[in-house]
Amino acid sequence: MTNIYQLQTANQIYEGASRRVTRLDRGLSDEETEALRQWLMLSPKHKECLLEMAKLWDRMDSLSVLSELFDAPAAQPRAVGNKWRSPARAVWAVAASALVLVLAFNVLAPATLLQEPSEQQPLQAGSTTSNTLYETGIGAHSTINLPDGTKLLLNTNTQVSVTYSDHERLLVLKKGGLLVEVAHDKQRPLRVQVGDRVVEAVGTVFNVYLKEELDFDVIVTEGKVHVKPMTDKNNTIANAIAEPGIIQELEQGEKLSARASKPAAVETIATAVIHDRLSWRDGNLVFRGETLQDALNELSRYTPENFKVVDQRINDVRIAGLYKAGDVDGLLVALKENFNIDSARSSDGVIELSLLQ
Repeated sequence: MTNIYQLQTANQIYEGASRRVTRLDRGLSDEETEALRQWLMLSPKHKECLLEMAKLWDRMDSLSVLSELFDAPAAQPRAVGNKWRSPARAVWAVAASALVLVLAFNVLAPATLLQEPSEQQPLQAGSTTSNTLYETGIGAHSTINLPDGTKLLLNTNTQVSVTYSDHERLLVLKKGGLLVEVAHDKQRPLRVQVGDRVVEAVGTVFNVYLKEELDFDVIVTEGKVHVKPMTDKNNTIANAIAEPGIIQELEQGEKLSARASKPAAVETIATAVIHDRLSWRDGNLVFRGETLQDALNELSRYTPENFKVVDQRINDVRIAGLYKAGDVDGLLVALKENFNIDSARSSDGVIELSLLQ
Protein backbone atom coordinates (compact mmCIF):
# COMPACT_ATOMS: atom_id res chain seq x y z
CA MET A 1 0.00 0.00 0.00
CA THR A 2 1.34 3.37 -0.97
CA ASN A 3 1.06 6.33 1.36
CA ILE A 4 0.45 9.65 -0.40
CA TYR A 5 1.47 12.84 1.34
CA GLN A 6 0.39 16.24 0.14
CA LEU A 7 3.29 18.68 0.03
CA GLN A 8 2.45 22.05 1.51
CA THR A 9 3.68 25.39 0.27
CA ALA A 10 5.46 27.77 2.64
CA ASN A 11 2.32 29.91 2.77
CA GLN A 12 0.18 26.94 3.78
CA ILE A 13 2.60 26.02 6.58
CA TYR A 14 2.63 29.60 7.89
CA GLU A 15 -1.14 29.85 7.78
CA GLY A 16 -1.45 26.50 9.56
CA ALA A 17 0.96 27.66 12.26
CA SER A 18 -0.99 30.91 12.64
CA ARG A 19 -4.25 29.07 13.27
CA ARG A 20 -2.61 26.84 15.85
CA VAL A 21 -1.00 29.75 17.72
CA THR A 22 -4.44 31.35 17.94
CA ARG A 23 -5.96 28.15 19.33
CA LEU A 24 -3.14 27.84 21.86
CA ASP A 25 -3.91 31.36 23.02
CA ARG A 26 -7.53 30.48 23.88
CA GLY A 27 -6.72 26.99 25.16
CA LEU A 28 -6.83 23.54 23.49
CA SER A 29 -9.20 20.66 23.99
CA ASP A 30 -7.77 17.15 24.27
CA GLU A 31 -8.72 16.50 20.65
CA GLU A 32 -7.03 19.70 19.46
CA THR A 33 -3.92 18.89 21.49
CA GLU A 34 -3.62 15.51 19.81
CA ALA A 35 -4.21 17.08 16.39
CA LEU A 36 -1.40 19.55 17.07
CA ARG A 37 0.88 16.70 18.14
CA GLN A 38 0.22 14.90 14.87
CA TRP A 39 0.76 18.07 12.84
CA LEU A 40 4.11 18.70 14.50
CA MET A 41 5.24 15.15 13.72
CA LEU A 42 4.61 15.59 9.99
CA SER A 43 7.58 17.88 9.39
CA PRO A 44 10.32 19.65 11.39
CA LYS A 45 9.32 22.78 9.45
CA HIS A 46 6.01 22.78 11.32
CA LYS A 47 7.73 23.12 14.67
CA GLU A 48 10.10 25.80 13.36
CA CYS A 49 7.25 27.81 11.90
CA LEU A 50 5.07 27.48 15.00
CA LEU A 51 7.88 28.82 17.19
CA GLU A 52 8.57 31.60 14.69
CA MET A 53 4.93 32.69 14.59
CA ALA A 54 4.64 32.54 18.39
CA LYS A 55 7.74 34.70 18.78
CA LEU A 56 6.58 37.14 16.10
CA TRP A 57 3.22 37.67 17.79
CA ASP A 58 4.46 37.42 21.38
CA ARG A 59 2.74 34.13 22.16
CA MET A 60 5.69 32.20 23.69
CA ASP A 61 3.74 31.91 26.95
CA SER A 62 1.04 29.96 25.07
CA LEU A 63 3.61 27.46 23.79
CA SER A 64 4.95 26.83 27.29
CA VAL A 65 1.83 24.79 28.12
CA LEU A 66 2.86 22.25 25.48
CA SER A 67 6.33 21.48 26.74
CA GLU A 68 5.45 17.78 26.67
CA LEU A 69 5.05 17.96 22.89
CA PHE A 70 8.38 19.56 22.15
CA ASP A 71 11.10 21.50 23.90
CA ALA A 72 9.58 24.96 23.58
CA PRO A 73 11.49 27.95 24.96
CA ALA A 74 10.50 28.77 28.50
CA ALA A 75 8.29 31.83 28.90
CA GLN A 76 10.03 34.74 30.55
CA PRO A 77 8.40 37.00 33.17
CA ARG A 78 7.50 40.51 32.11
CA ALA A 79 8.10 43.72 33.97
CA VAL A 80 5.14 45.83 35.09
CA GLY A 81 6.37 49.00 36.78
CA ASN A 82 8.80 47.79 39.47
CA LYS A 83 7.10 44.39 39.83
CA TRP A 84 7.34 41.21 37.86
CA ARG A 85 4.54 38.93 36.77
CA SER A 86 4.12 35.91 34.53
CA PRO A 87 2.91 36.51 30.98
CA ALA A 88 -0.85 37.01 30.83
CA ARG A 89 -3.21 35.70 28.22
CA ALA A 90 -3.39 38.08 25.27
CA VAL A 91 -6.24 40.58 25.35
CA TRP A 92 -6.83 40.38 21.61
CA ALA A 93 -6.94 37.18 19.61
CA VAL A 94 -4.57 37.07 16.67
CA ALA A 95 -6.64 36.56 13.56
CA ALA A 96 -6.13 32.99 12.41
CA SER A 97 -6.42 32.22 8.73
CA ALA A 98 -5.37 35.68 7.60
CA LEU A 99 -2.01 35.65 9.36
CA VAL A 100 1.09 35.22 7.20
CA LEU A 101 4.71 36.23 7.41
CA VAL A 102 6.15 39.06 5.35
CA LEU A 103 7.52 36.35 3.08
CA ALA A 104 4.02 36.08 1.58
CA PHE A 105 3.49 39.19 -0.50
CA ASN A 106 1.19 40.41 -3.23
CA VAL A 107 2.48 40.69 -6.79
CA LEU A 108 3.49 44.24 -7.57
CA ALA A 109 1.34 45.82 -10.23
CA PRO A 110 3.02 48.52 -12.32
CA ALA A 111 1.70 52.04 -11.97
CA THR A 112 -0.33 53.32 -14.87
CA LEU A 113 1.35 56.15 -16.75
CA LEU A 114 -1.57 58.51 -17.32
CA GLN A 115 0.37 61.25 -19.05
CA GLU A 116 3.49 60.95 -21.14
CA PRO A 117 6.42 62.94 -19.72
CA SER A 118 7.58 65.85 -21.82
CA GLU A 119 11.19 65.08 -20.99
CA GLN A 120 12.58 61.59 -20.37
CA GLN A 121 16.15 62.51 -19.51
CA PRO A 122 17.45 64.09 -16.27
CA LEU A 123 16.83 67.80 -16.49
CA GLN A 124 19.80 70.06 -17.01
CA ALA A 125 20.11 73.83 -16.84
CA GLY A 126 18.08 75.37 -19.62
CA SER A 127 15.88 72.31 -20.11
CA THR A 128 12.10 72.47 -20.27
CA THR A 129 9.74 71.51 -17.48
CA SER A 130 8.54 67.87 -17.48
CA ASN A 131 5.12 66.74 -16.25
CA THR A 132 4.09 63.13 -15.58
CA LEU A 133 1.05 61.62 -13.89
CA TYR A 134 1.14 58.16 -12.28
CA GLU A 135 -1.67 56.05 -10.85
CA THR A 136 -2.12 52.66 -9.16
CA GLY A 137 -5.39 50.72 -9.04
CA ILE A 138 -7.19 49.36 -6.00
CA GLY A 139 -5.10 46.62 -4.38
CA ALA A 140 -1.97 47.46 -6.39
CA HIS A 141 1.27 49.17 -5.44
CA SER A 142 4.27 50.07 -7.53
CA THR A 143 7.77 51.56 -7.54
CA ILE A 144 8.63 54.56 -9.73
CA ASN A 145 12.25 55.51 -10.36
CA LEU A 146 12.45 59.19 -11.26
CA PRO A 147 15.18 60.63 -13.55
CA ASP A 148 17.15 62.24 -10.70
CA GLY A 149 17.37 59.01 -8.66
CA THR A 150 14.42 59.72 -6.39
CA LYS A 151 12.27 56.65 -5.78
CA LEU A 152 8.50 56.68 -5.25
CA LEU A 153 6.64 53.72 -3.76
CA LEU A 154 2.96 54.16 -4.61
CA ASN A 155 0.38 52.52 -2.37
CA THR A 156 -3.06 51.26 -3.42
CA ASN A 157 -5.44 53.56 -5.33
CA THR A 158 -2.88 56.39 -5.53
CA GLN A 159 -2.51 59.20 -8.02
CA VAL A 160 0.45 61.59 -8.04
CA SER A 161 1.68 64.13 -10.56
CA VAL A 162 5.42 64.70 -10.92
CA THR A 163 6.69 68.04 -12.21
CA TYR A 164 10.39 68.79 -12.71
CA SER A 165 11.94 72.12 -13.62
CA ASP A 166 15.48 73.46 -13.54
CA HIS A 167 14.98 74.71 -9.98
CA GLU A 168 12.43 72.48 -8.29
CA ARG A 169 10.86 69.04 -8.06
CA LEU A 170 7.17 69.01 -7.15
CA LEU A 171 4.93 66.04 -6.45
CA VAL A 172 1.20 66.68 -6.07
CA LEU A 173 -0.53 63.85 -4.23
CA LYS A 174 -4.10 63.76 -5.52
CA LYS A 175 -5.20 60.64 -3.67
CA GLY A 176 -3.79 57.62 -1.83
CA GLY A 177 -0.33 57.36 -0.29
CA LEU A 178 3.31 57.10 -1.23
CA LEU A 179 6.76 56.65 0.27
CA VAL A 180 9.41 59.04 -1.09
CA GLU A 181 13.12 58.24 -1.06
CA VAL A 182 14.60 61.60 -2.00
CA ALA A 183 17.77 61.92 -4.07
CA HIS A 184 19.94 64.72 -2.70
CA ASP A 185 19.95 67.88 -4.83
CA LYS A 186 20.52 71.23 -3.09
CA GLN A 187 19.80 73.15 -6.27
CA ARG A 188 16.35 71.58 -6.69
CA PRO A 189 14.51 70.89 -3.42
CA LEU A 190 11.82 68.24 -3.56
CA ARG A 191 8.35 69.20 -2.38
CA VAL A 192 5.15 67.20 -1.99
CA GLN A 193 1.94 69.18 -2.17
CA VAL A 194 -0.77 67.44 -0.13
CA GLY A 195 -4.02 69.03 0.98
CA ASP A 196 -3.34 72.67 1.84
CA ARG A 197 0.32 72.13 2.79
CA VAL A 198 3.72 71.49 1.26
CA VAL A 199 6.15 68.90 2.61
CA GLU A 200 9.70 69.91 1.73
CA ALA A 201 12.75 67.67 2.00
CA VAL A 202 16.31 67.33 0.75
CA GLY A 203 17.87 63.86 1.03
CA THR A 204 15.37 62.07 3.23
CA VAL A 205 12.72 59.33 3.33
CA PHE A 206 9.12 59.98 4.30
CA ASN A 207 5.62 58.60 3.84
CA VAL A 208 2.53 60.65 2.98
CA TYR A 209 -1.05 59.34 3.15
CA LEU A 210 -3.95 61.51 2.00
CA LYS A 211 -7.20 60.45 3.71
CA GLU A 212 -9.51 63.31 2.74
CA GLU A 213 -8.99 66.59 0.91
CA LEU A 214 -7.42 68.29 3.96
CA ASP A 215 -6.75 65.23 6.13
CA PHE A 216 -3.37 63.55 5.78
CA ASP A 217 -0.46 61.99 7.68
CA VAL A 218 3.28 62.41 7.19
CA ILE A 219 5.78 59.96 8.72
CA VAL A 220 9.55 60.58 8.51
CA THR A 221 11.76 57.47 8.48
CA GLU A 222 15.05 59.21 7.65
CA GLY A 223 16.32 62.79 7.79
CA LYS A 224 14.02 65.80 8.23
CA VAL A 225 11.17 67.53 6.44
CA HIS A 226 9.47 70.90 6.75
CA VAL A 227 5.68 71.14 6.52
CA LYS A 228 4.46 74.55 5.38
CA PRO A 229 0.95 75.96 4.80
CA MET A 230 0.03 76.97 1.26
CA THR A 231 -1.46 80.31 0.28
CA ASP A 232 -3.05 78.82 -2.80
CA LYS A 233 -2.96 75.11 -3.59
CA ASN A 234 -3.33 75.96 -7.28
CA ASN A 235 0.02 77.76 -7.30
CA THR A 236 2.50 76.86 -10.00
CA ILE A 237 5.66 75.00 -9.08
CA ALA A 238 7.67 78.22 -8.97
CA ASN A 239 5.34 79.72 -6.35
CA ALA A 240 4.68 76.61 -4.27
CA ILE A 241 7.09 77.72 -1.55
CA ALA A 242 4.30 78.21 1.01
CA GLU A 243 3.27 81.36 2.78
CA PRO A 244 5.31 82.87 5.62
CA GLY A 245 4.16 81.62 8.98
CA ILE A 246 4.27 78.41 10.96
CA ILE A 247 6.75 75.86 9.61
CA GLN A 248 6.62 72.47 11.32
CA GLU A 249 9.82 70.44 11.31
CA LEU A 250 9.62 66.68 11.47
CA GLU A 251 12.58 64.45 12.25
CA GLN A 252 13.14 60.72 11.92
CA GLY A 253 10.53 58.80 13.90
CA GLU A 254 7.98 61.63 13.99
CA LYS A 255 4.47 61.76 12.54
CA LEU A 256 2.33 64.76 11.64
CA SER A 257 -1.44 64.32 11.53
CA ALA A 258 -3.21 67.14 9.70
CA ARG A 259 -6.97 67.38 10.03
CA ALA A 260 -9.32 69.99 8.59
CA SER A 261 -11.16 70.30 11.90
CA LYS A 262 -8.17 70.93 14.19
CA PRO A 263 -4.51 72.07 14.22
CA ALA A 264 -1.90 69.66 12.92
CA ALA A 265 -0.30 67.59 15.66
CA VAL A 266 3.22 66.13 15.74
CA GLU A 267 4.06 63.01 17.75
CA THR A 268 6.97 60.62 18.14
CA ILE A 269 6.14 57.04 17.16
CA ALA A 270 8.05 53.84 17.83
CA THR A 271 10.03 52.07 15.13
CA ALA A 272 7.69 49.07 15.36
CA VAL A 273 4.69 51.30 14.71
CA ILE A 274 6.40 52.84 11.68
CA HIS A 275 7.10 49.36 10.36
CA ASP A 276 3.42 48.48 10.83
CA ARG A 277 2.28 51.60 8.99
CA LEU A 278 4.57 50.79 6.07
CA SER A 279 3.81 47.05 5.93
CA TRP A 280 1.77 47.73 2.76
CA ARG A 281 5.09 47.68 0.89
CA ASP A 282 5.14 43.90 1.44
CA GLY A 283 1.45 43.46 0.67
CA ASN A 284 0.42 43.26 4.33
CA LEU A 285 -1.65 45.16 6.87
CA VAL A 286 -0.81 45.10 10.58
CA PHE A 287 -3.33 45.92 13.30
CA ARG A 288 -2.51 46.28 16.98
CA GLY A 289 -5.85 46.73 18.66
CA GLU A 290 -7.68 48.97 16.22
CA THR A 291 -11.47 48.90 16.34
CA LEU A 292 -13.27 46.68 13.87
CA GLN A 293 -14.53 49.73 11.98
CA ASP A 294 -11.05 51.25 11.68
CA ALA A 295 -9.66 47.92 10.45
CA LEU A 296 -12.44 47.65 7.86
CA ASN A 297 -11.80 51.21 6.68
CA GLU A 298 -8.14 50.40 6.12
CA LEU A 299 -8.86 47.09 4.40
CA SER A 300 -11.38 48.82 2.12
CA ARG A 301 -8.54 50.79 0.54
CA TYR A 302 -7.19 47.53 -0.92
CA THR A 303 -10.39 45.98 -2.28
CA PRO A 304 -13.49 47.11 -4.19
CA GLU A 305 -15.59 45.33 -1.55
CA ASN A 306 -17.66 47.47 0.83
CA PHE A 307 -18.32 46.63 4.49
CA LYS A 308 -21.02 47.64 6.92
CA VAL A 309 -21.24 46.91 10.66
CA VAL A 310 -24.97 46.32 11.27
CA ASP A 311 -24.68 44.95 14.80
CA GLN A 312 -23.77 47.57 17.41
CA ARG A 313 -22.64 44.82 19.79
CA ILE A 314 -19.44 44.34 17.81
CA ASN A 315 -18.43 48.00 17.61
CA ASP A 316 -15.93 47.59 20.45
CA VAL A 317 -14.21 44.51 19.01
CA ARG A 318 -10.47 45.10 18.73
CA ILE A 319 -8.43 43.57 15.93
CA ALA A 320 -4.80 42.47 16.15
CA GLY A 321 -2.68 40.58 13.69
CA LEU A 322 -1.03 40.63 10.30
CA TYR A 323 -3.32 40.35 7.28
CA LYS A 324 -2.78 40.06 3.57
CA ALA A 325 -3.97 43.30 2.03
CA GLY A 326 -7.13 42.69 0.04
CA ASP A 327 -7.70 39.21 1.48
CA VAL A 328 -11.40 39.71 2.28
CA ASP A 329 -12.17 36.01 2.59
CA GLY A 330 -9.31 35.51 5.03
CA LEU A 331 -10.52 38.38 7.19
CA LEU A 332 -14.10 37.10 7.25
CA VAL A 333 -12.94 33.63 8.29
CA ALA A 334 -10.75 35.16 11.01
CA LEU A 335 -13.63 37.27 12.35
CA LYS A 336 -15.88 34.23 12.50
CA GLU A 337 -13.34 31.92 14.13
CA ASN A 338 -11.96 34.42 16.64
CA PHE A 339 -14.78 36.84 17.37
CA ASN A 340 -17.96 34.95 16.48
CA ILE A 341 -18.74 37.60 13.86
CA ASP A 342 -20.84 36.49 10.92
CA SER A 343 -20.95 38.05 7.44
CA ALA A 344 -23.57 38.21 4.73
CA ARG A 345 -23.92 40.05 1.44
CA SER A 346 -26.82 42.42 1.06
CA SER A 347 -28.82 42.79 -2.16
CA ASP A 348 -26.53 45.63 -3.24
CA GLY A 349 -23.38 43.58 -2.65
CA VAL A 350 -22.29 45.18 0.64
CA ILE A 351 -20.75 42.78 3.19
CA GLU A 352 -22.75 43.17 6.40
CA LEU A 353 -21.20 42.09 9.69
CA SER A 354 -23.09 41.02 12.81
CA LEU A 355 -22.72 38.81 15.85
CA LEU A 356 -23.24 35.15 15.01
CA GLN A 357 -26.59 33.94 16.34
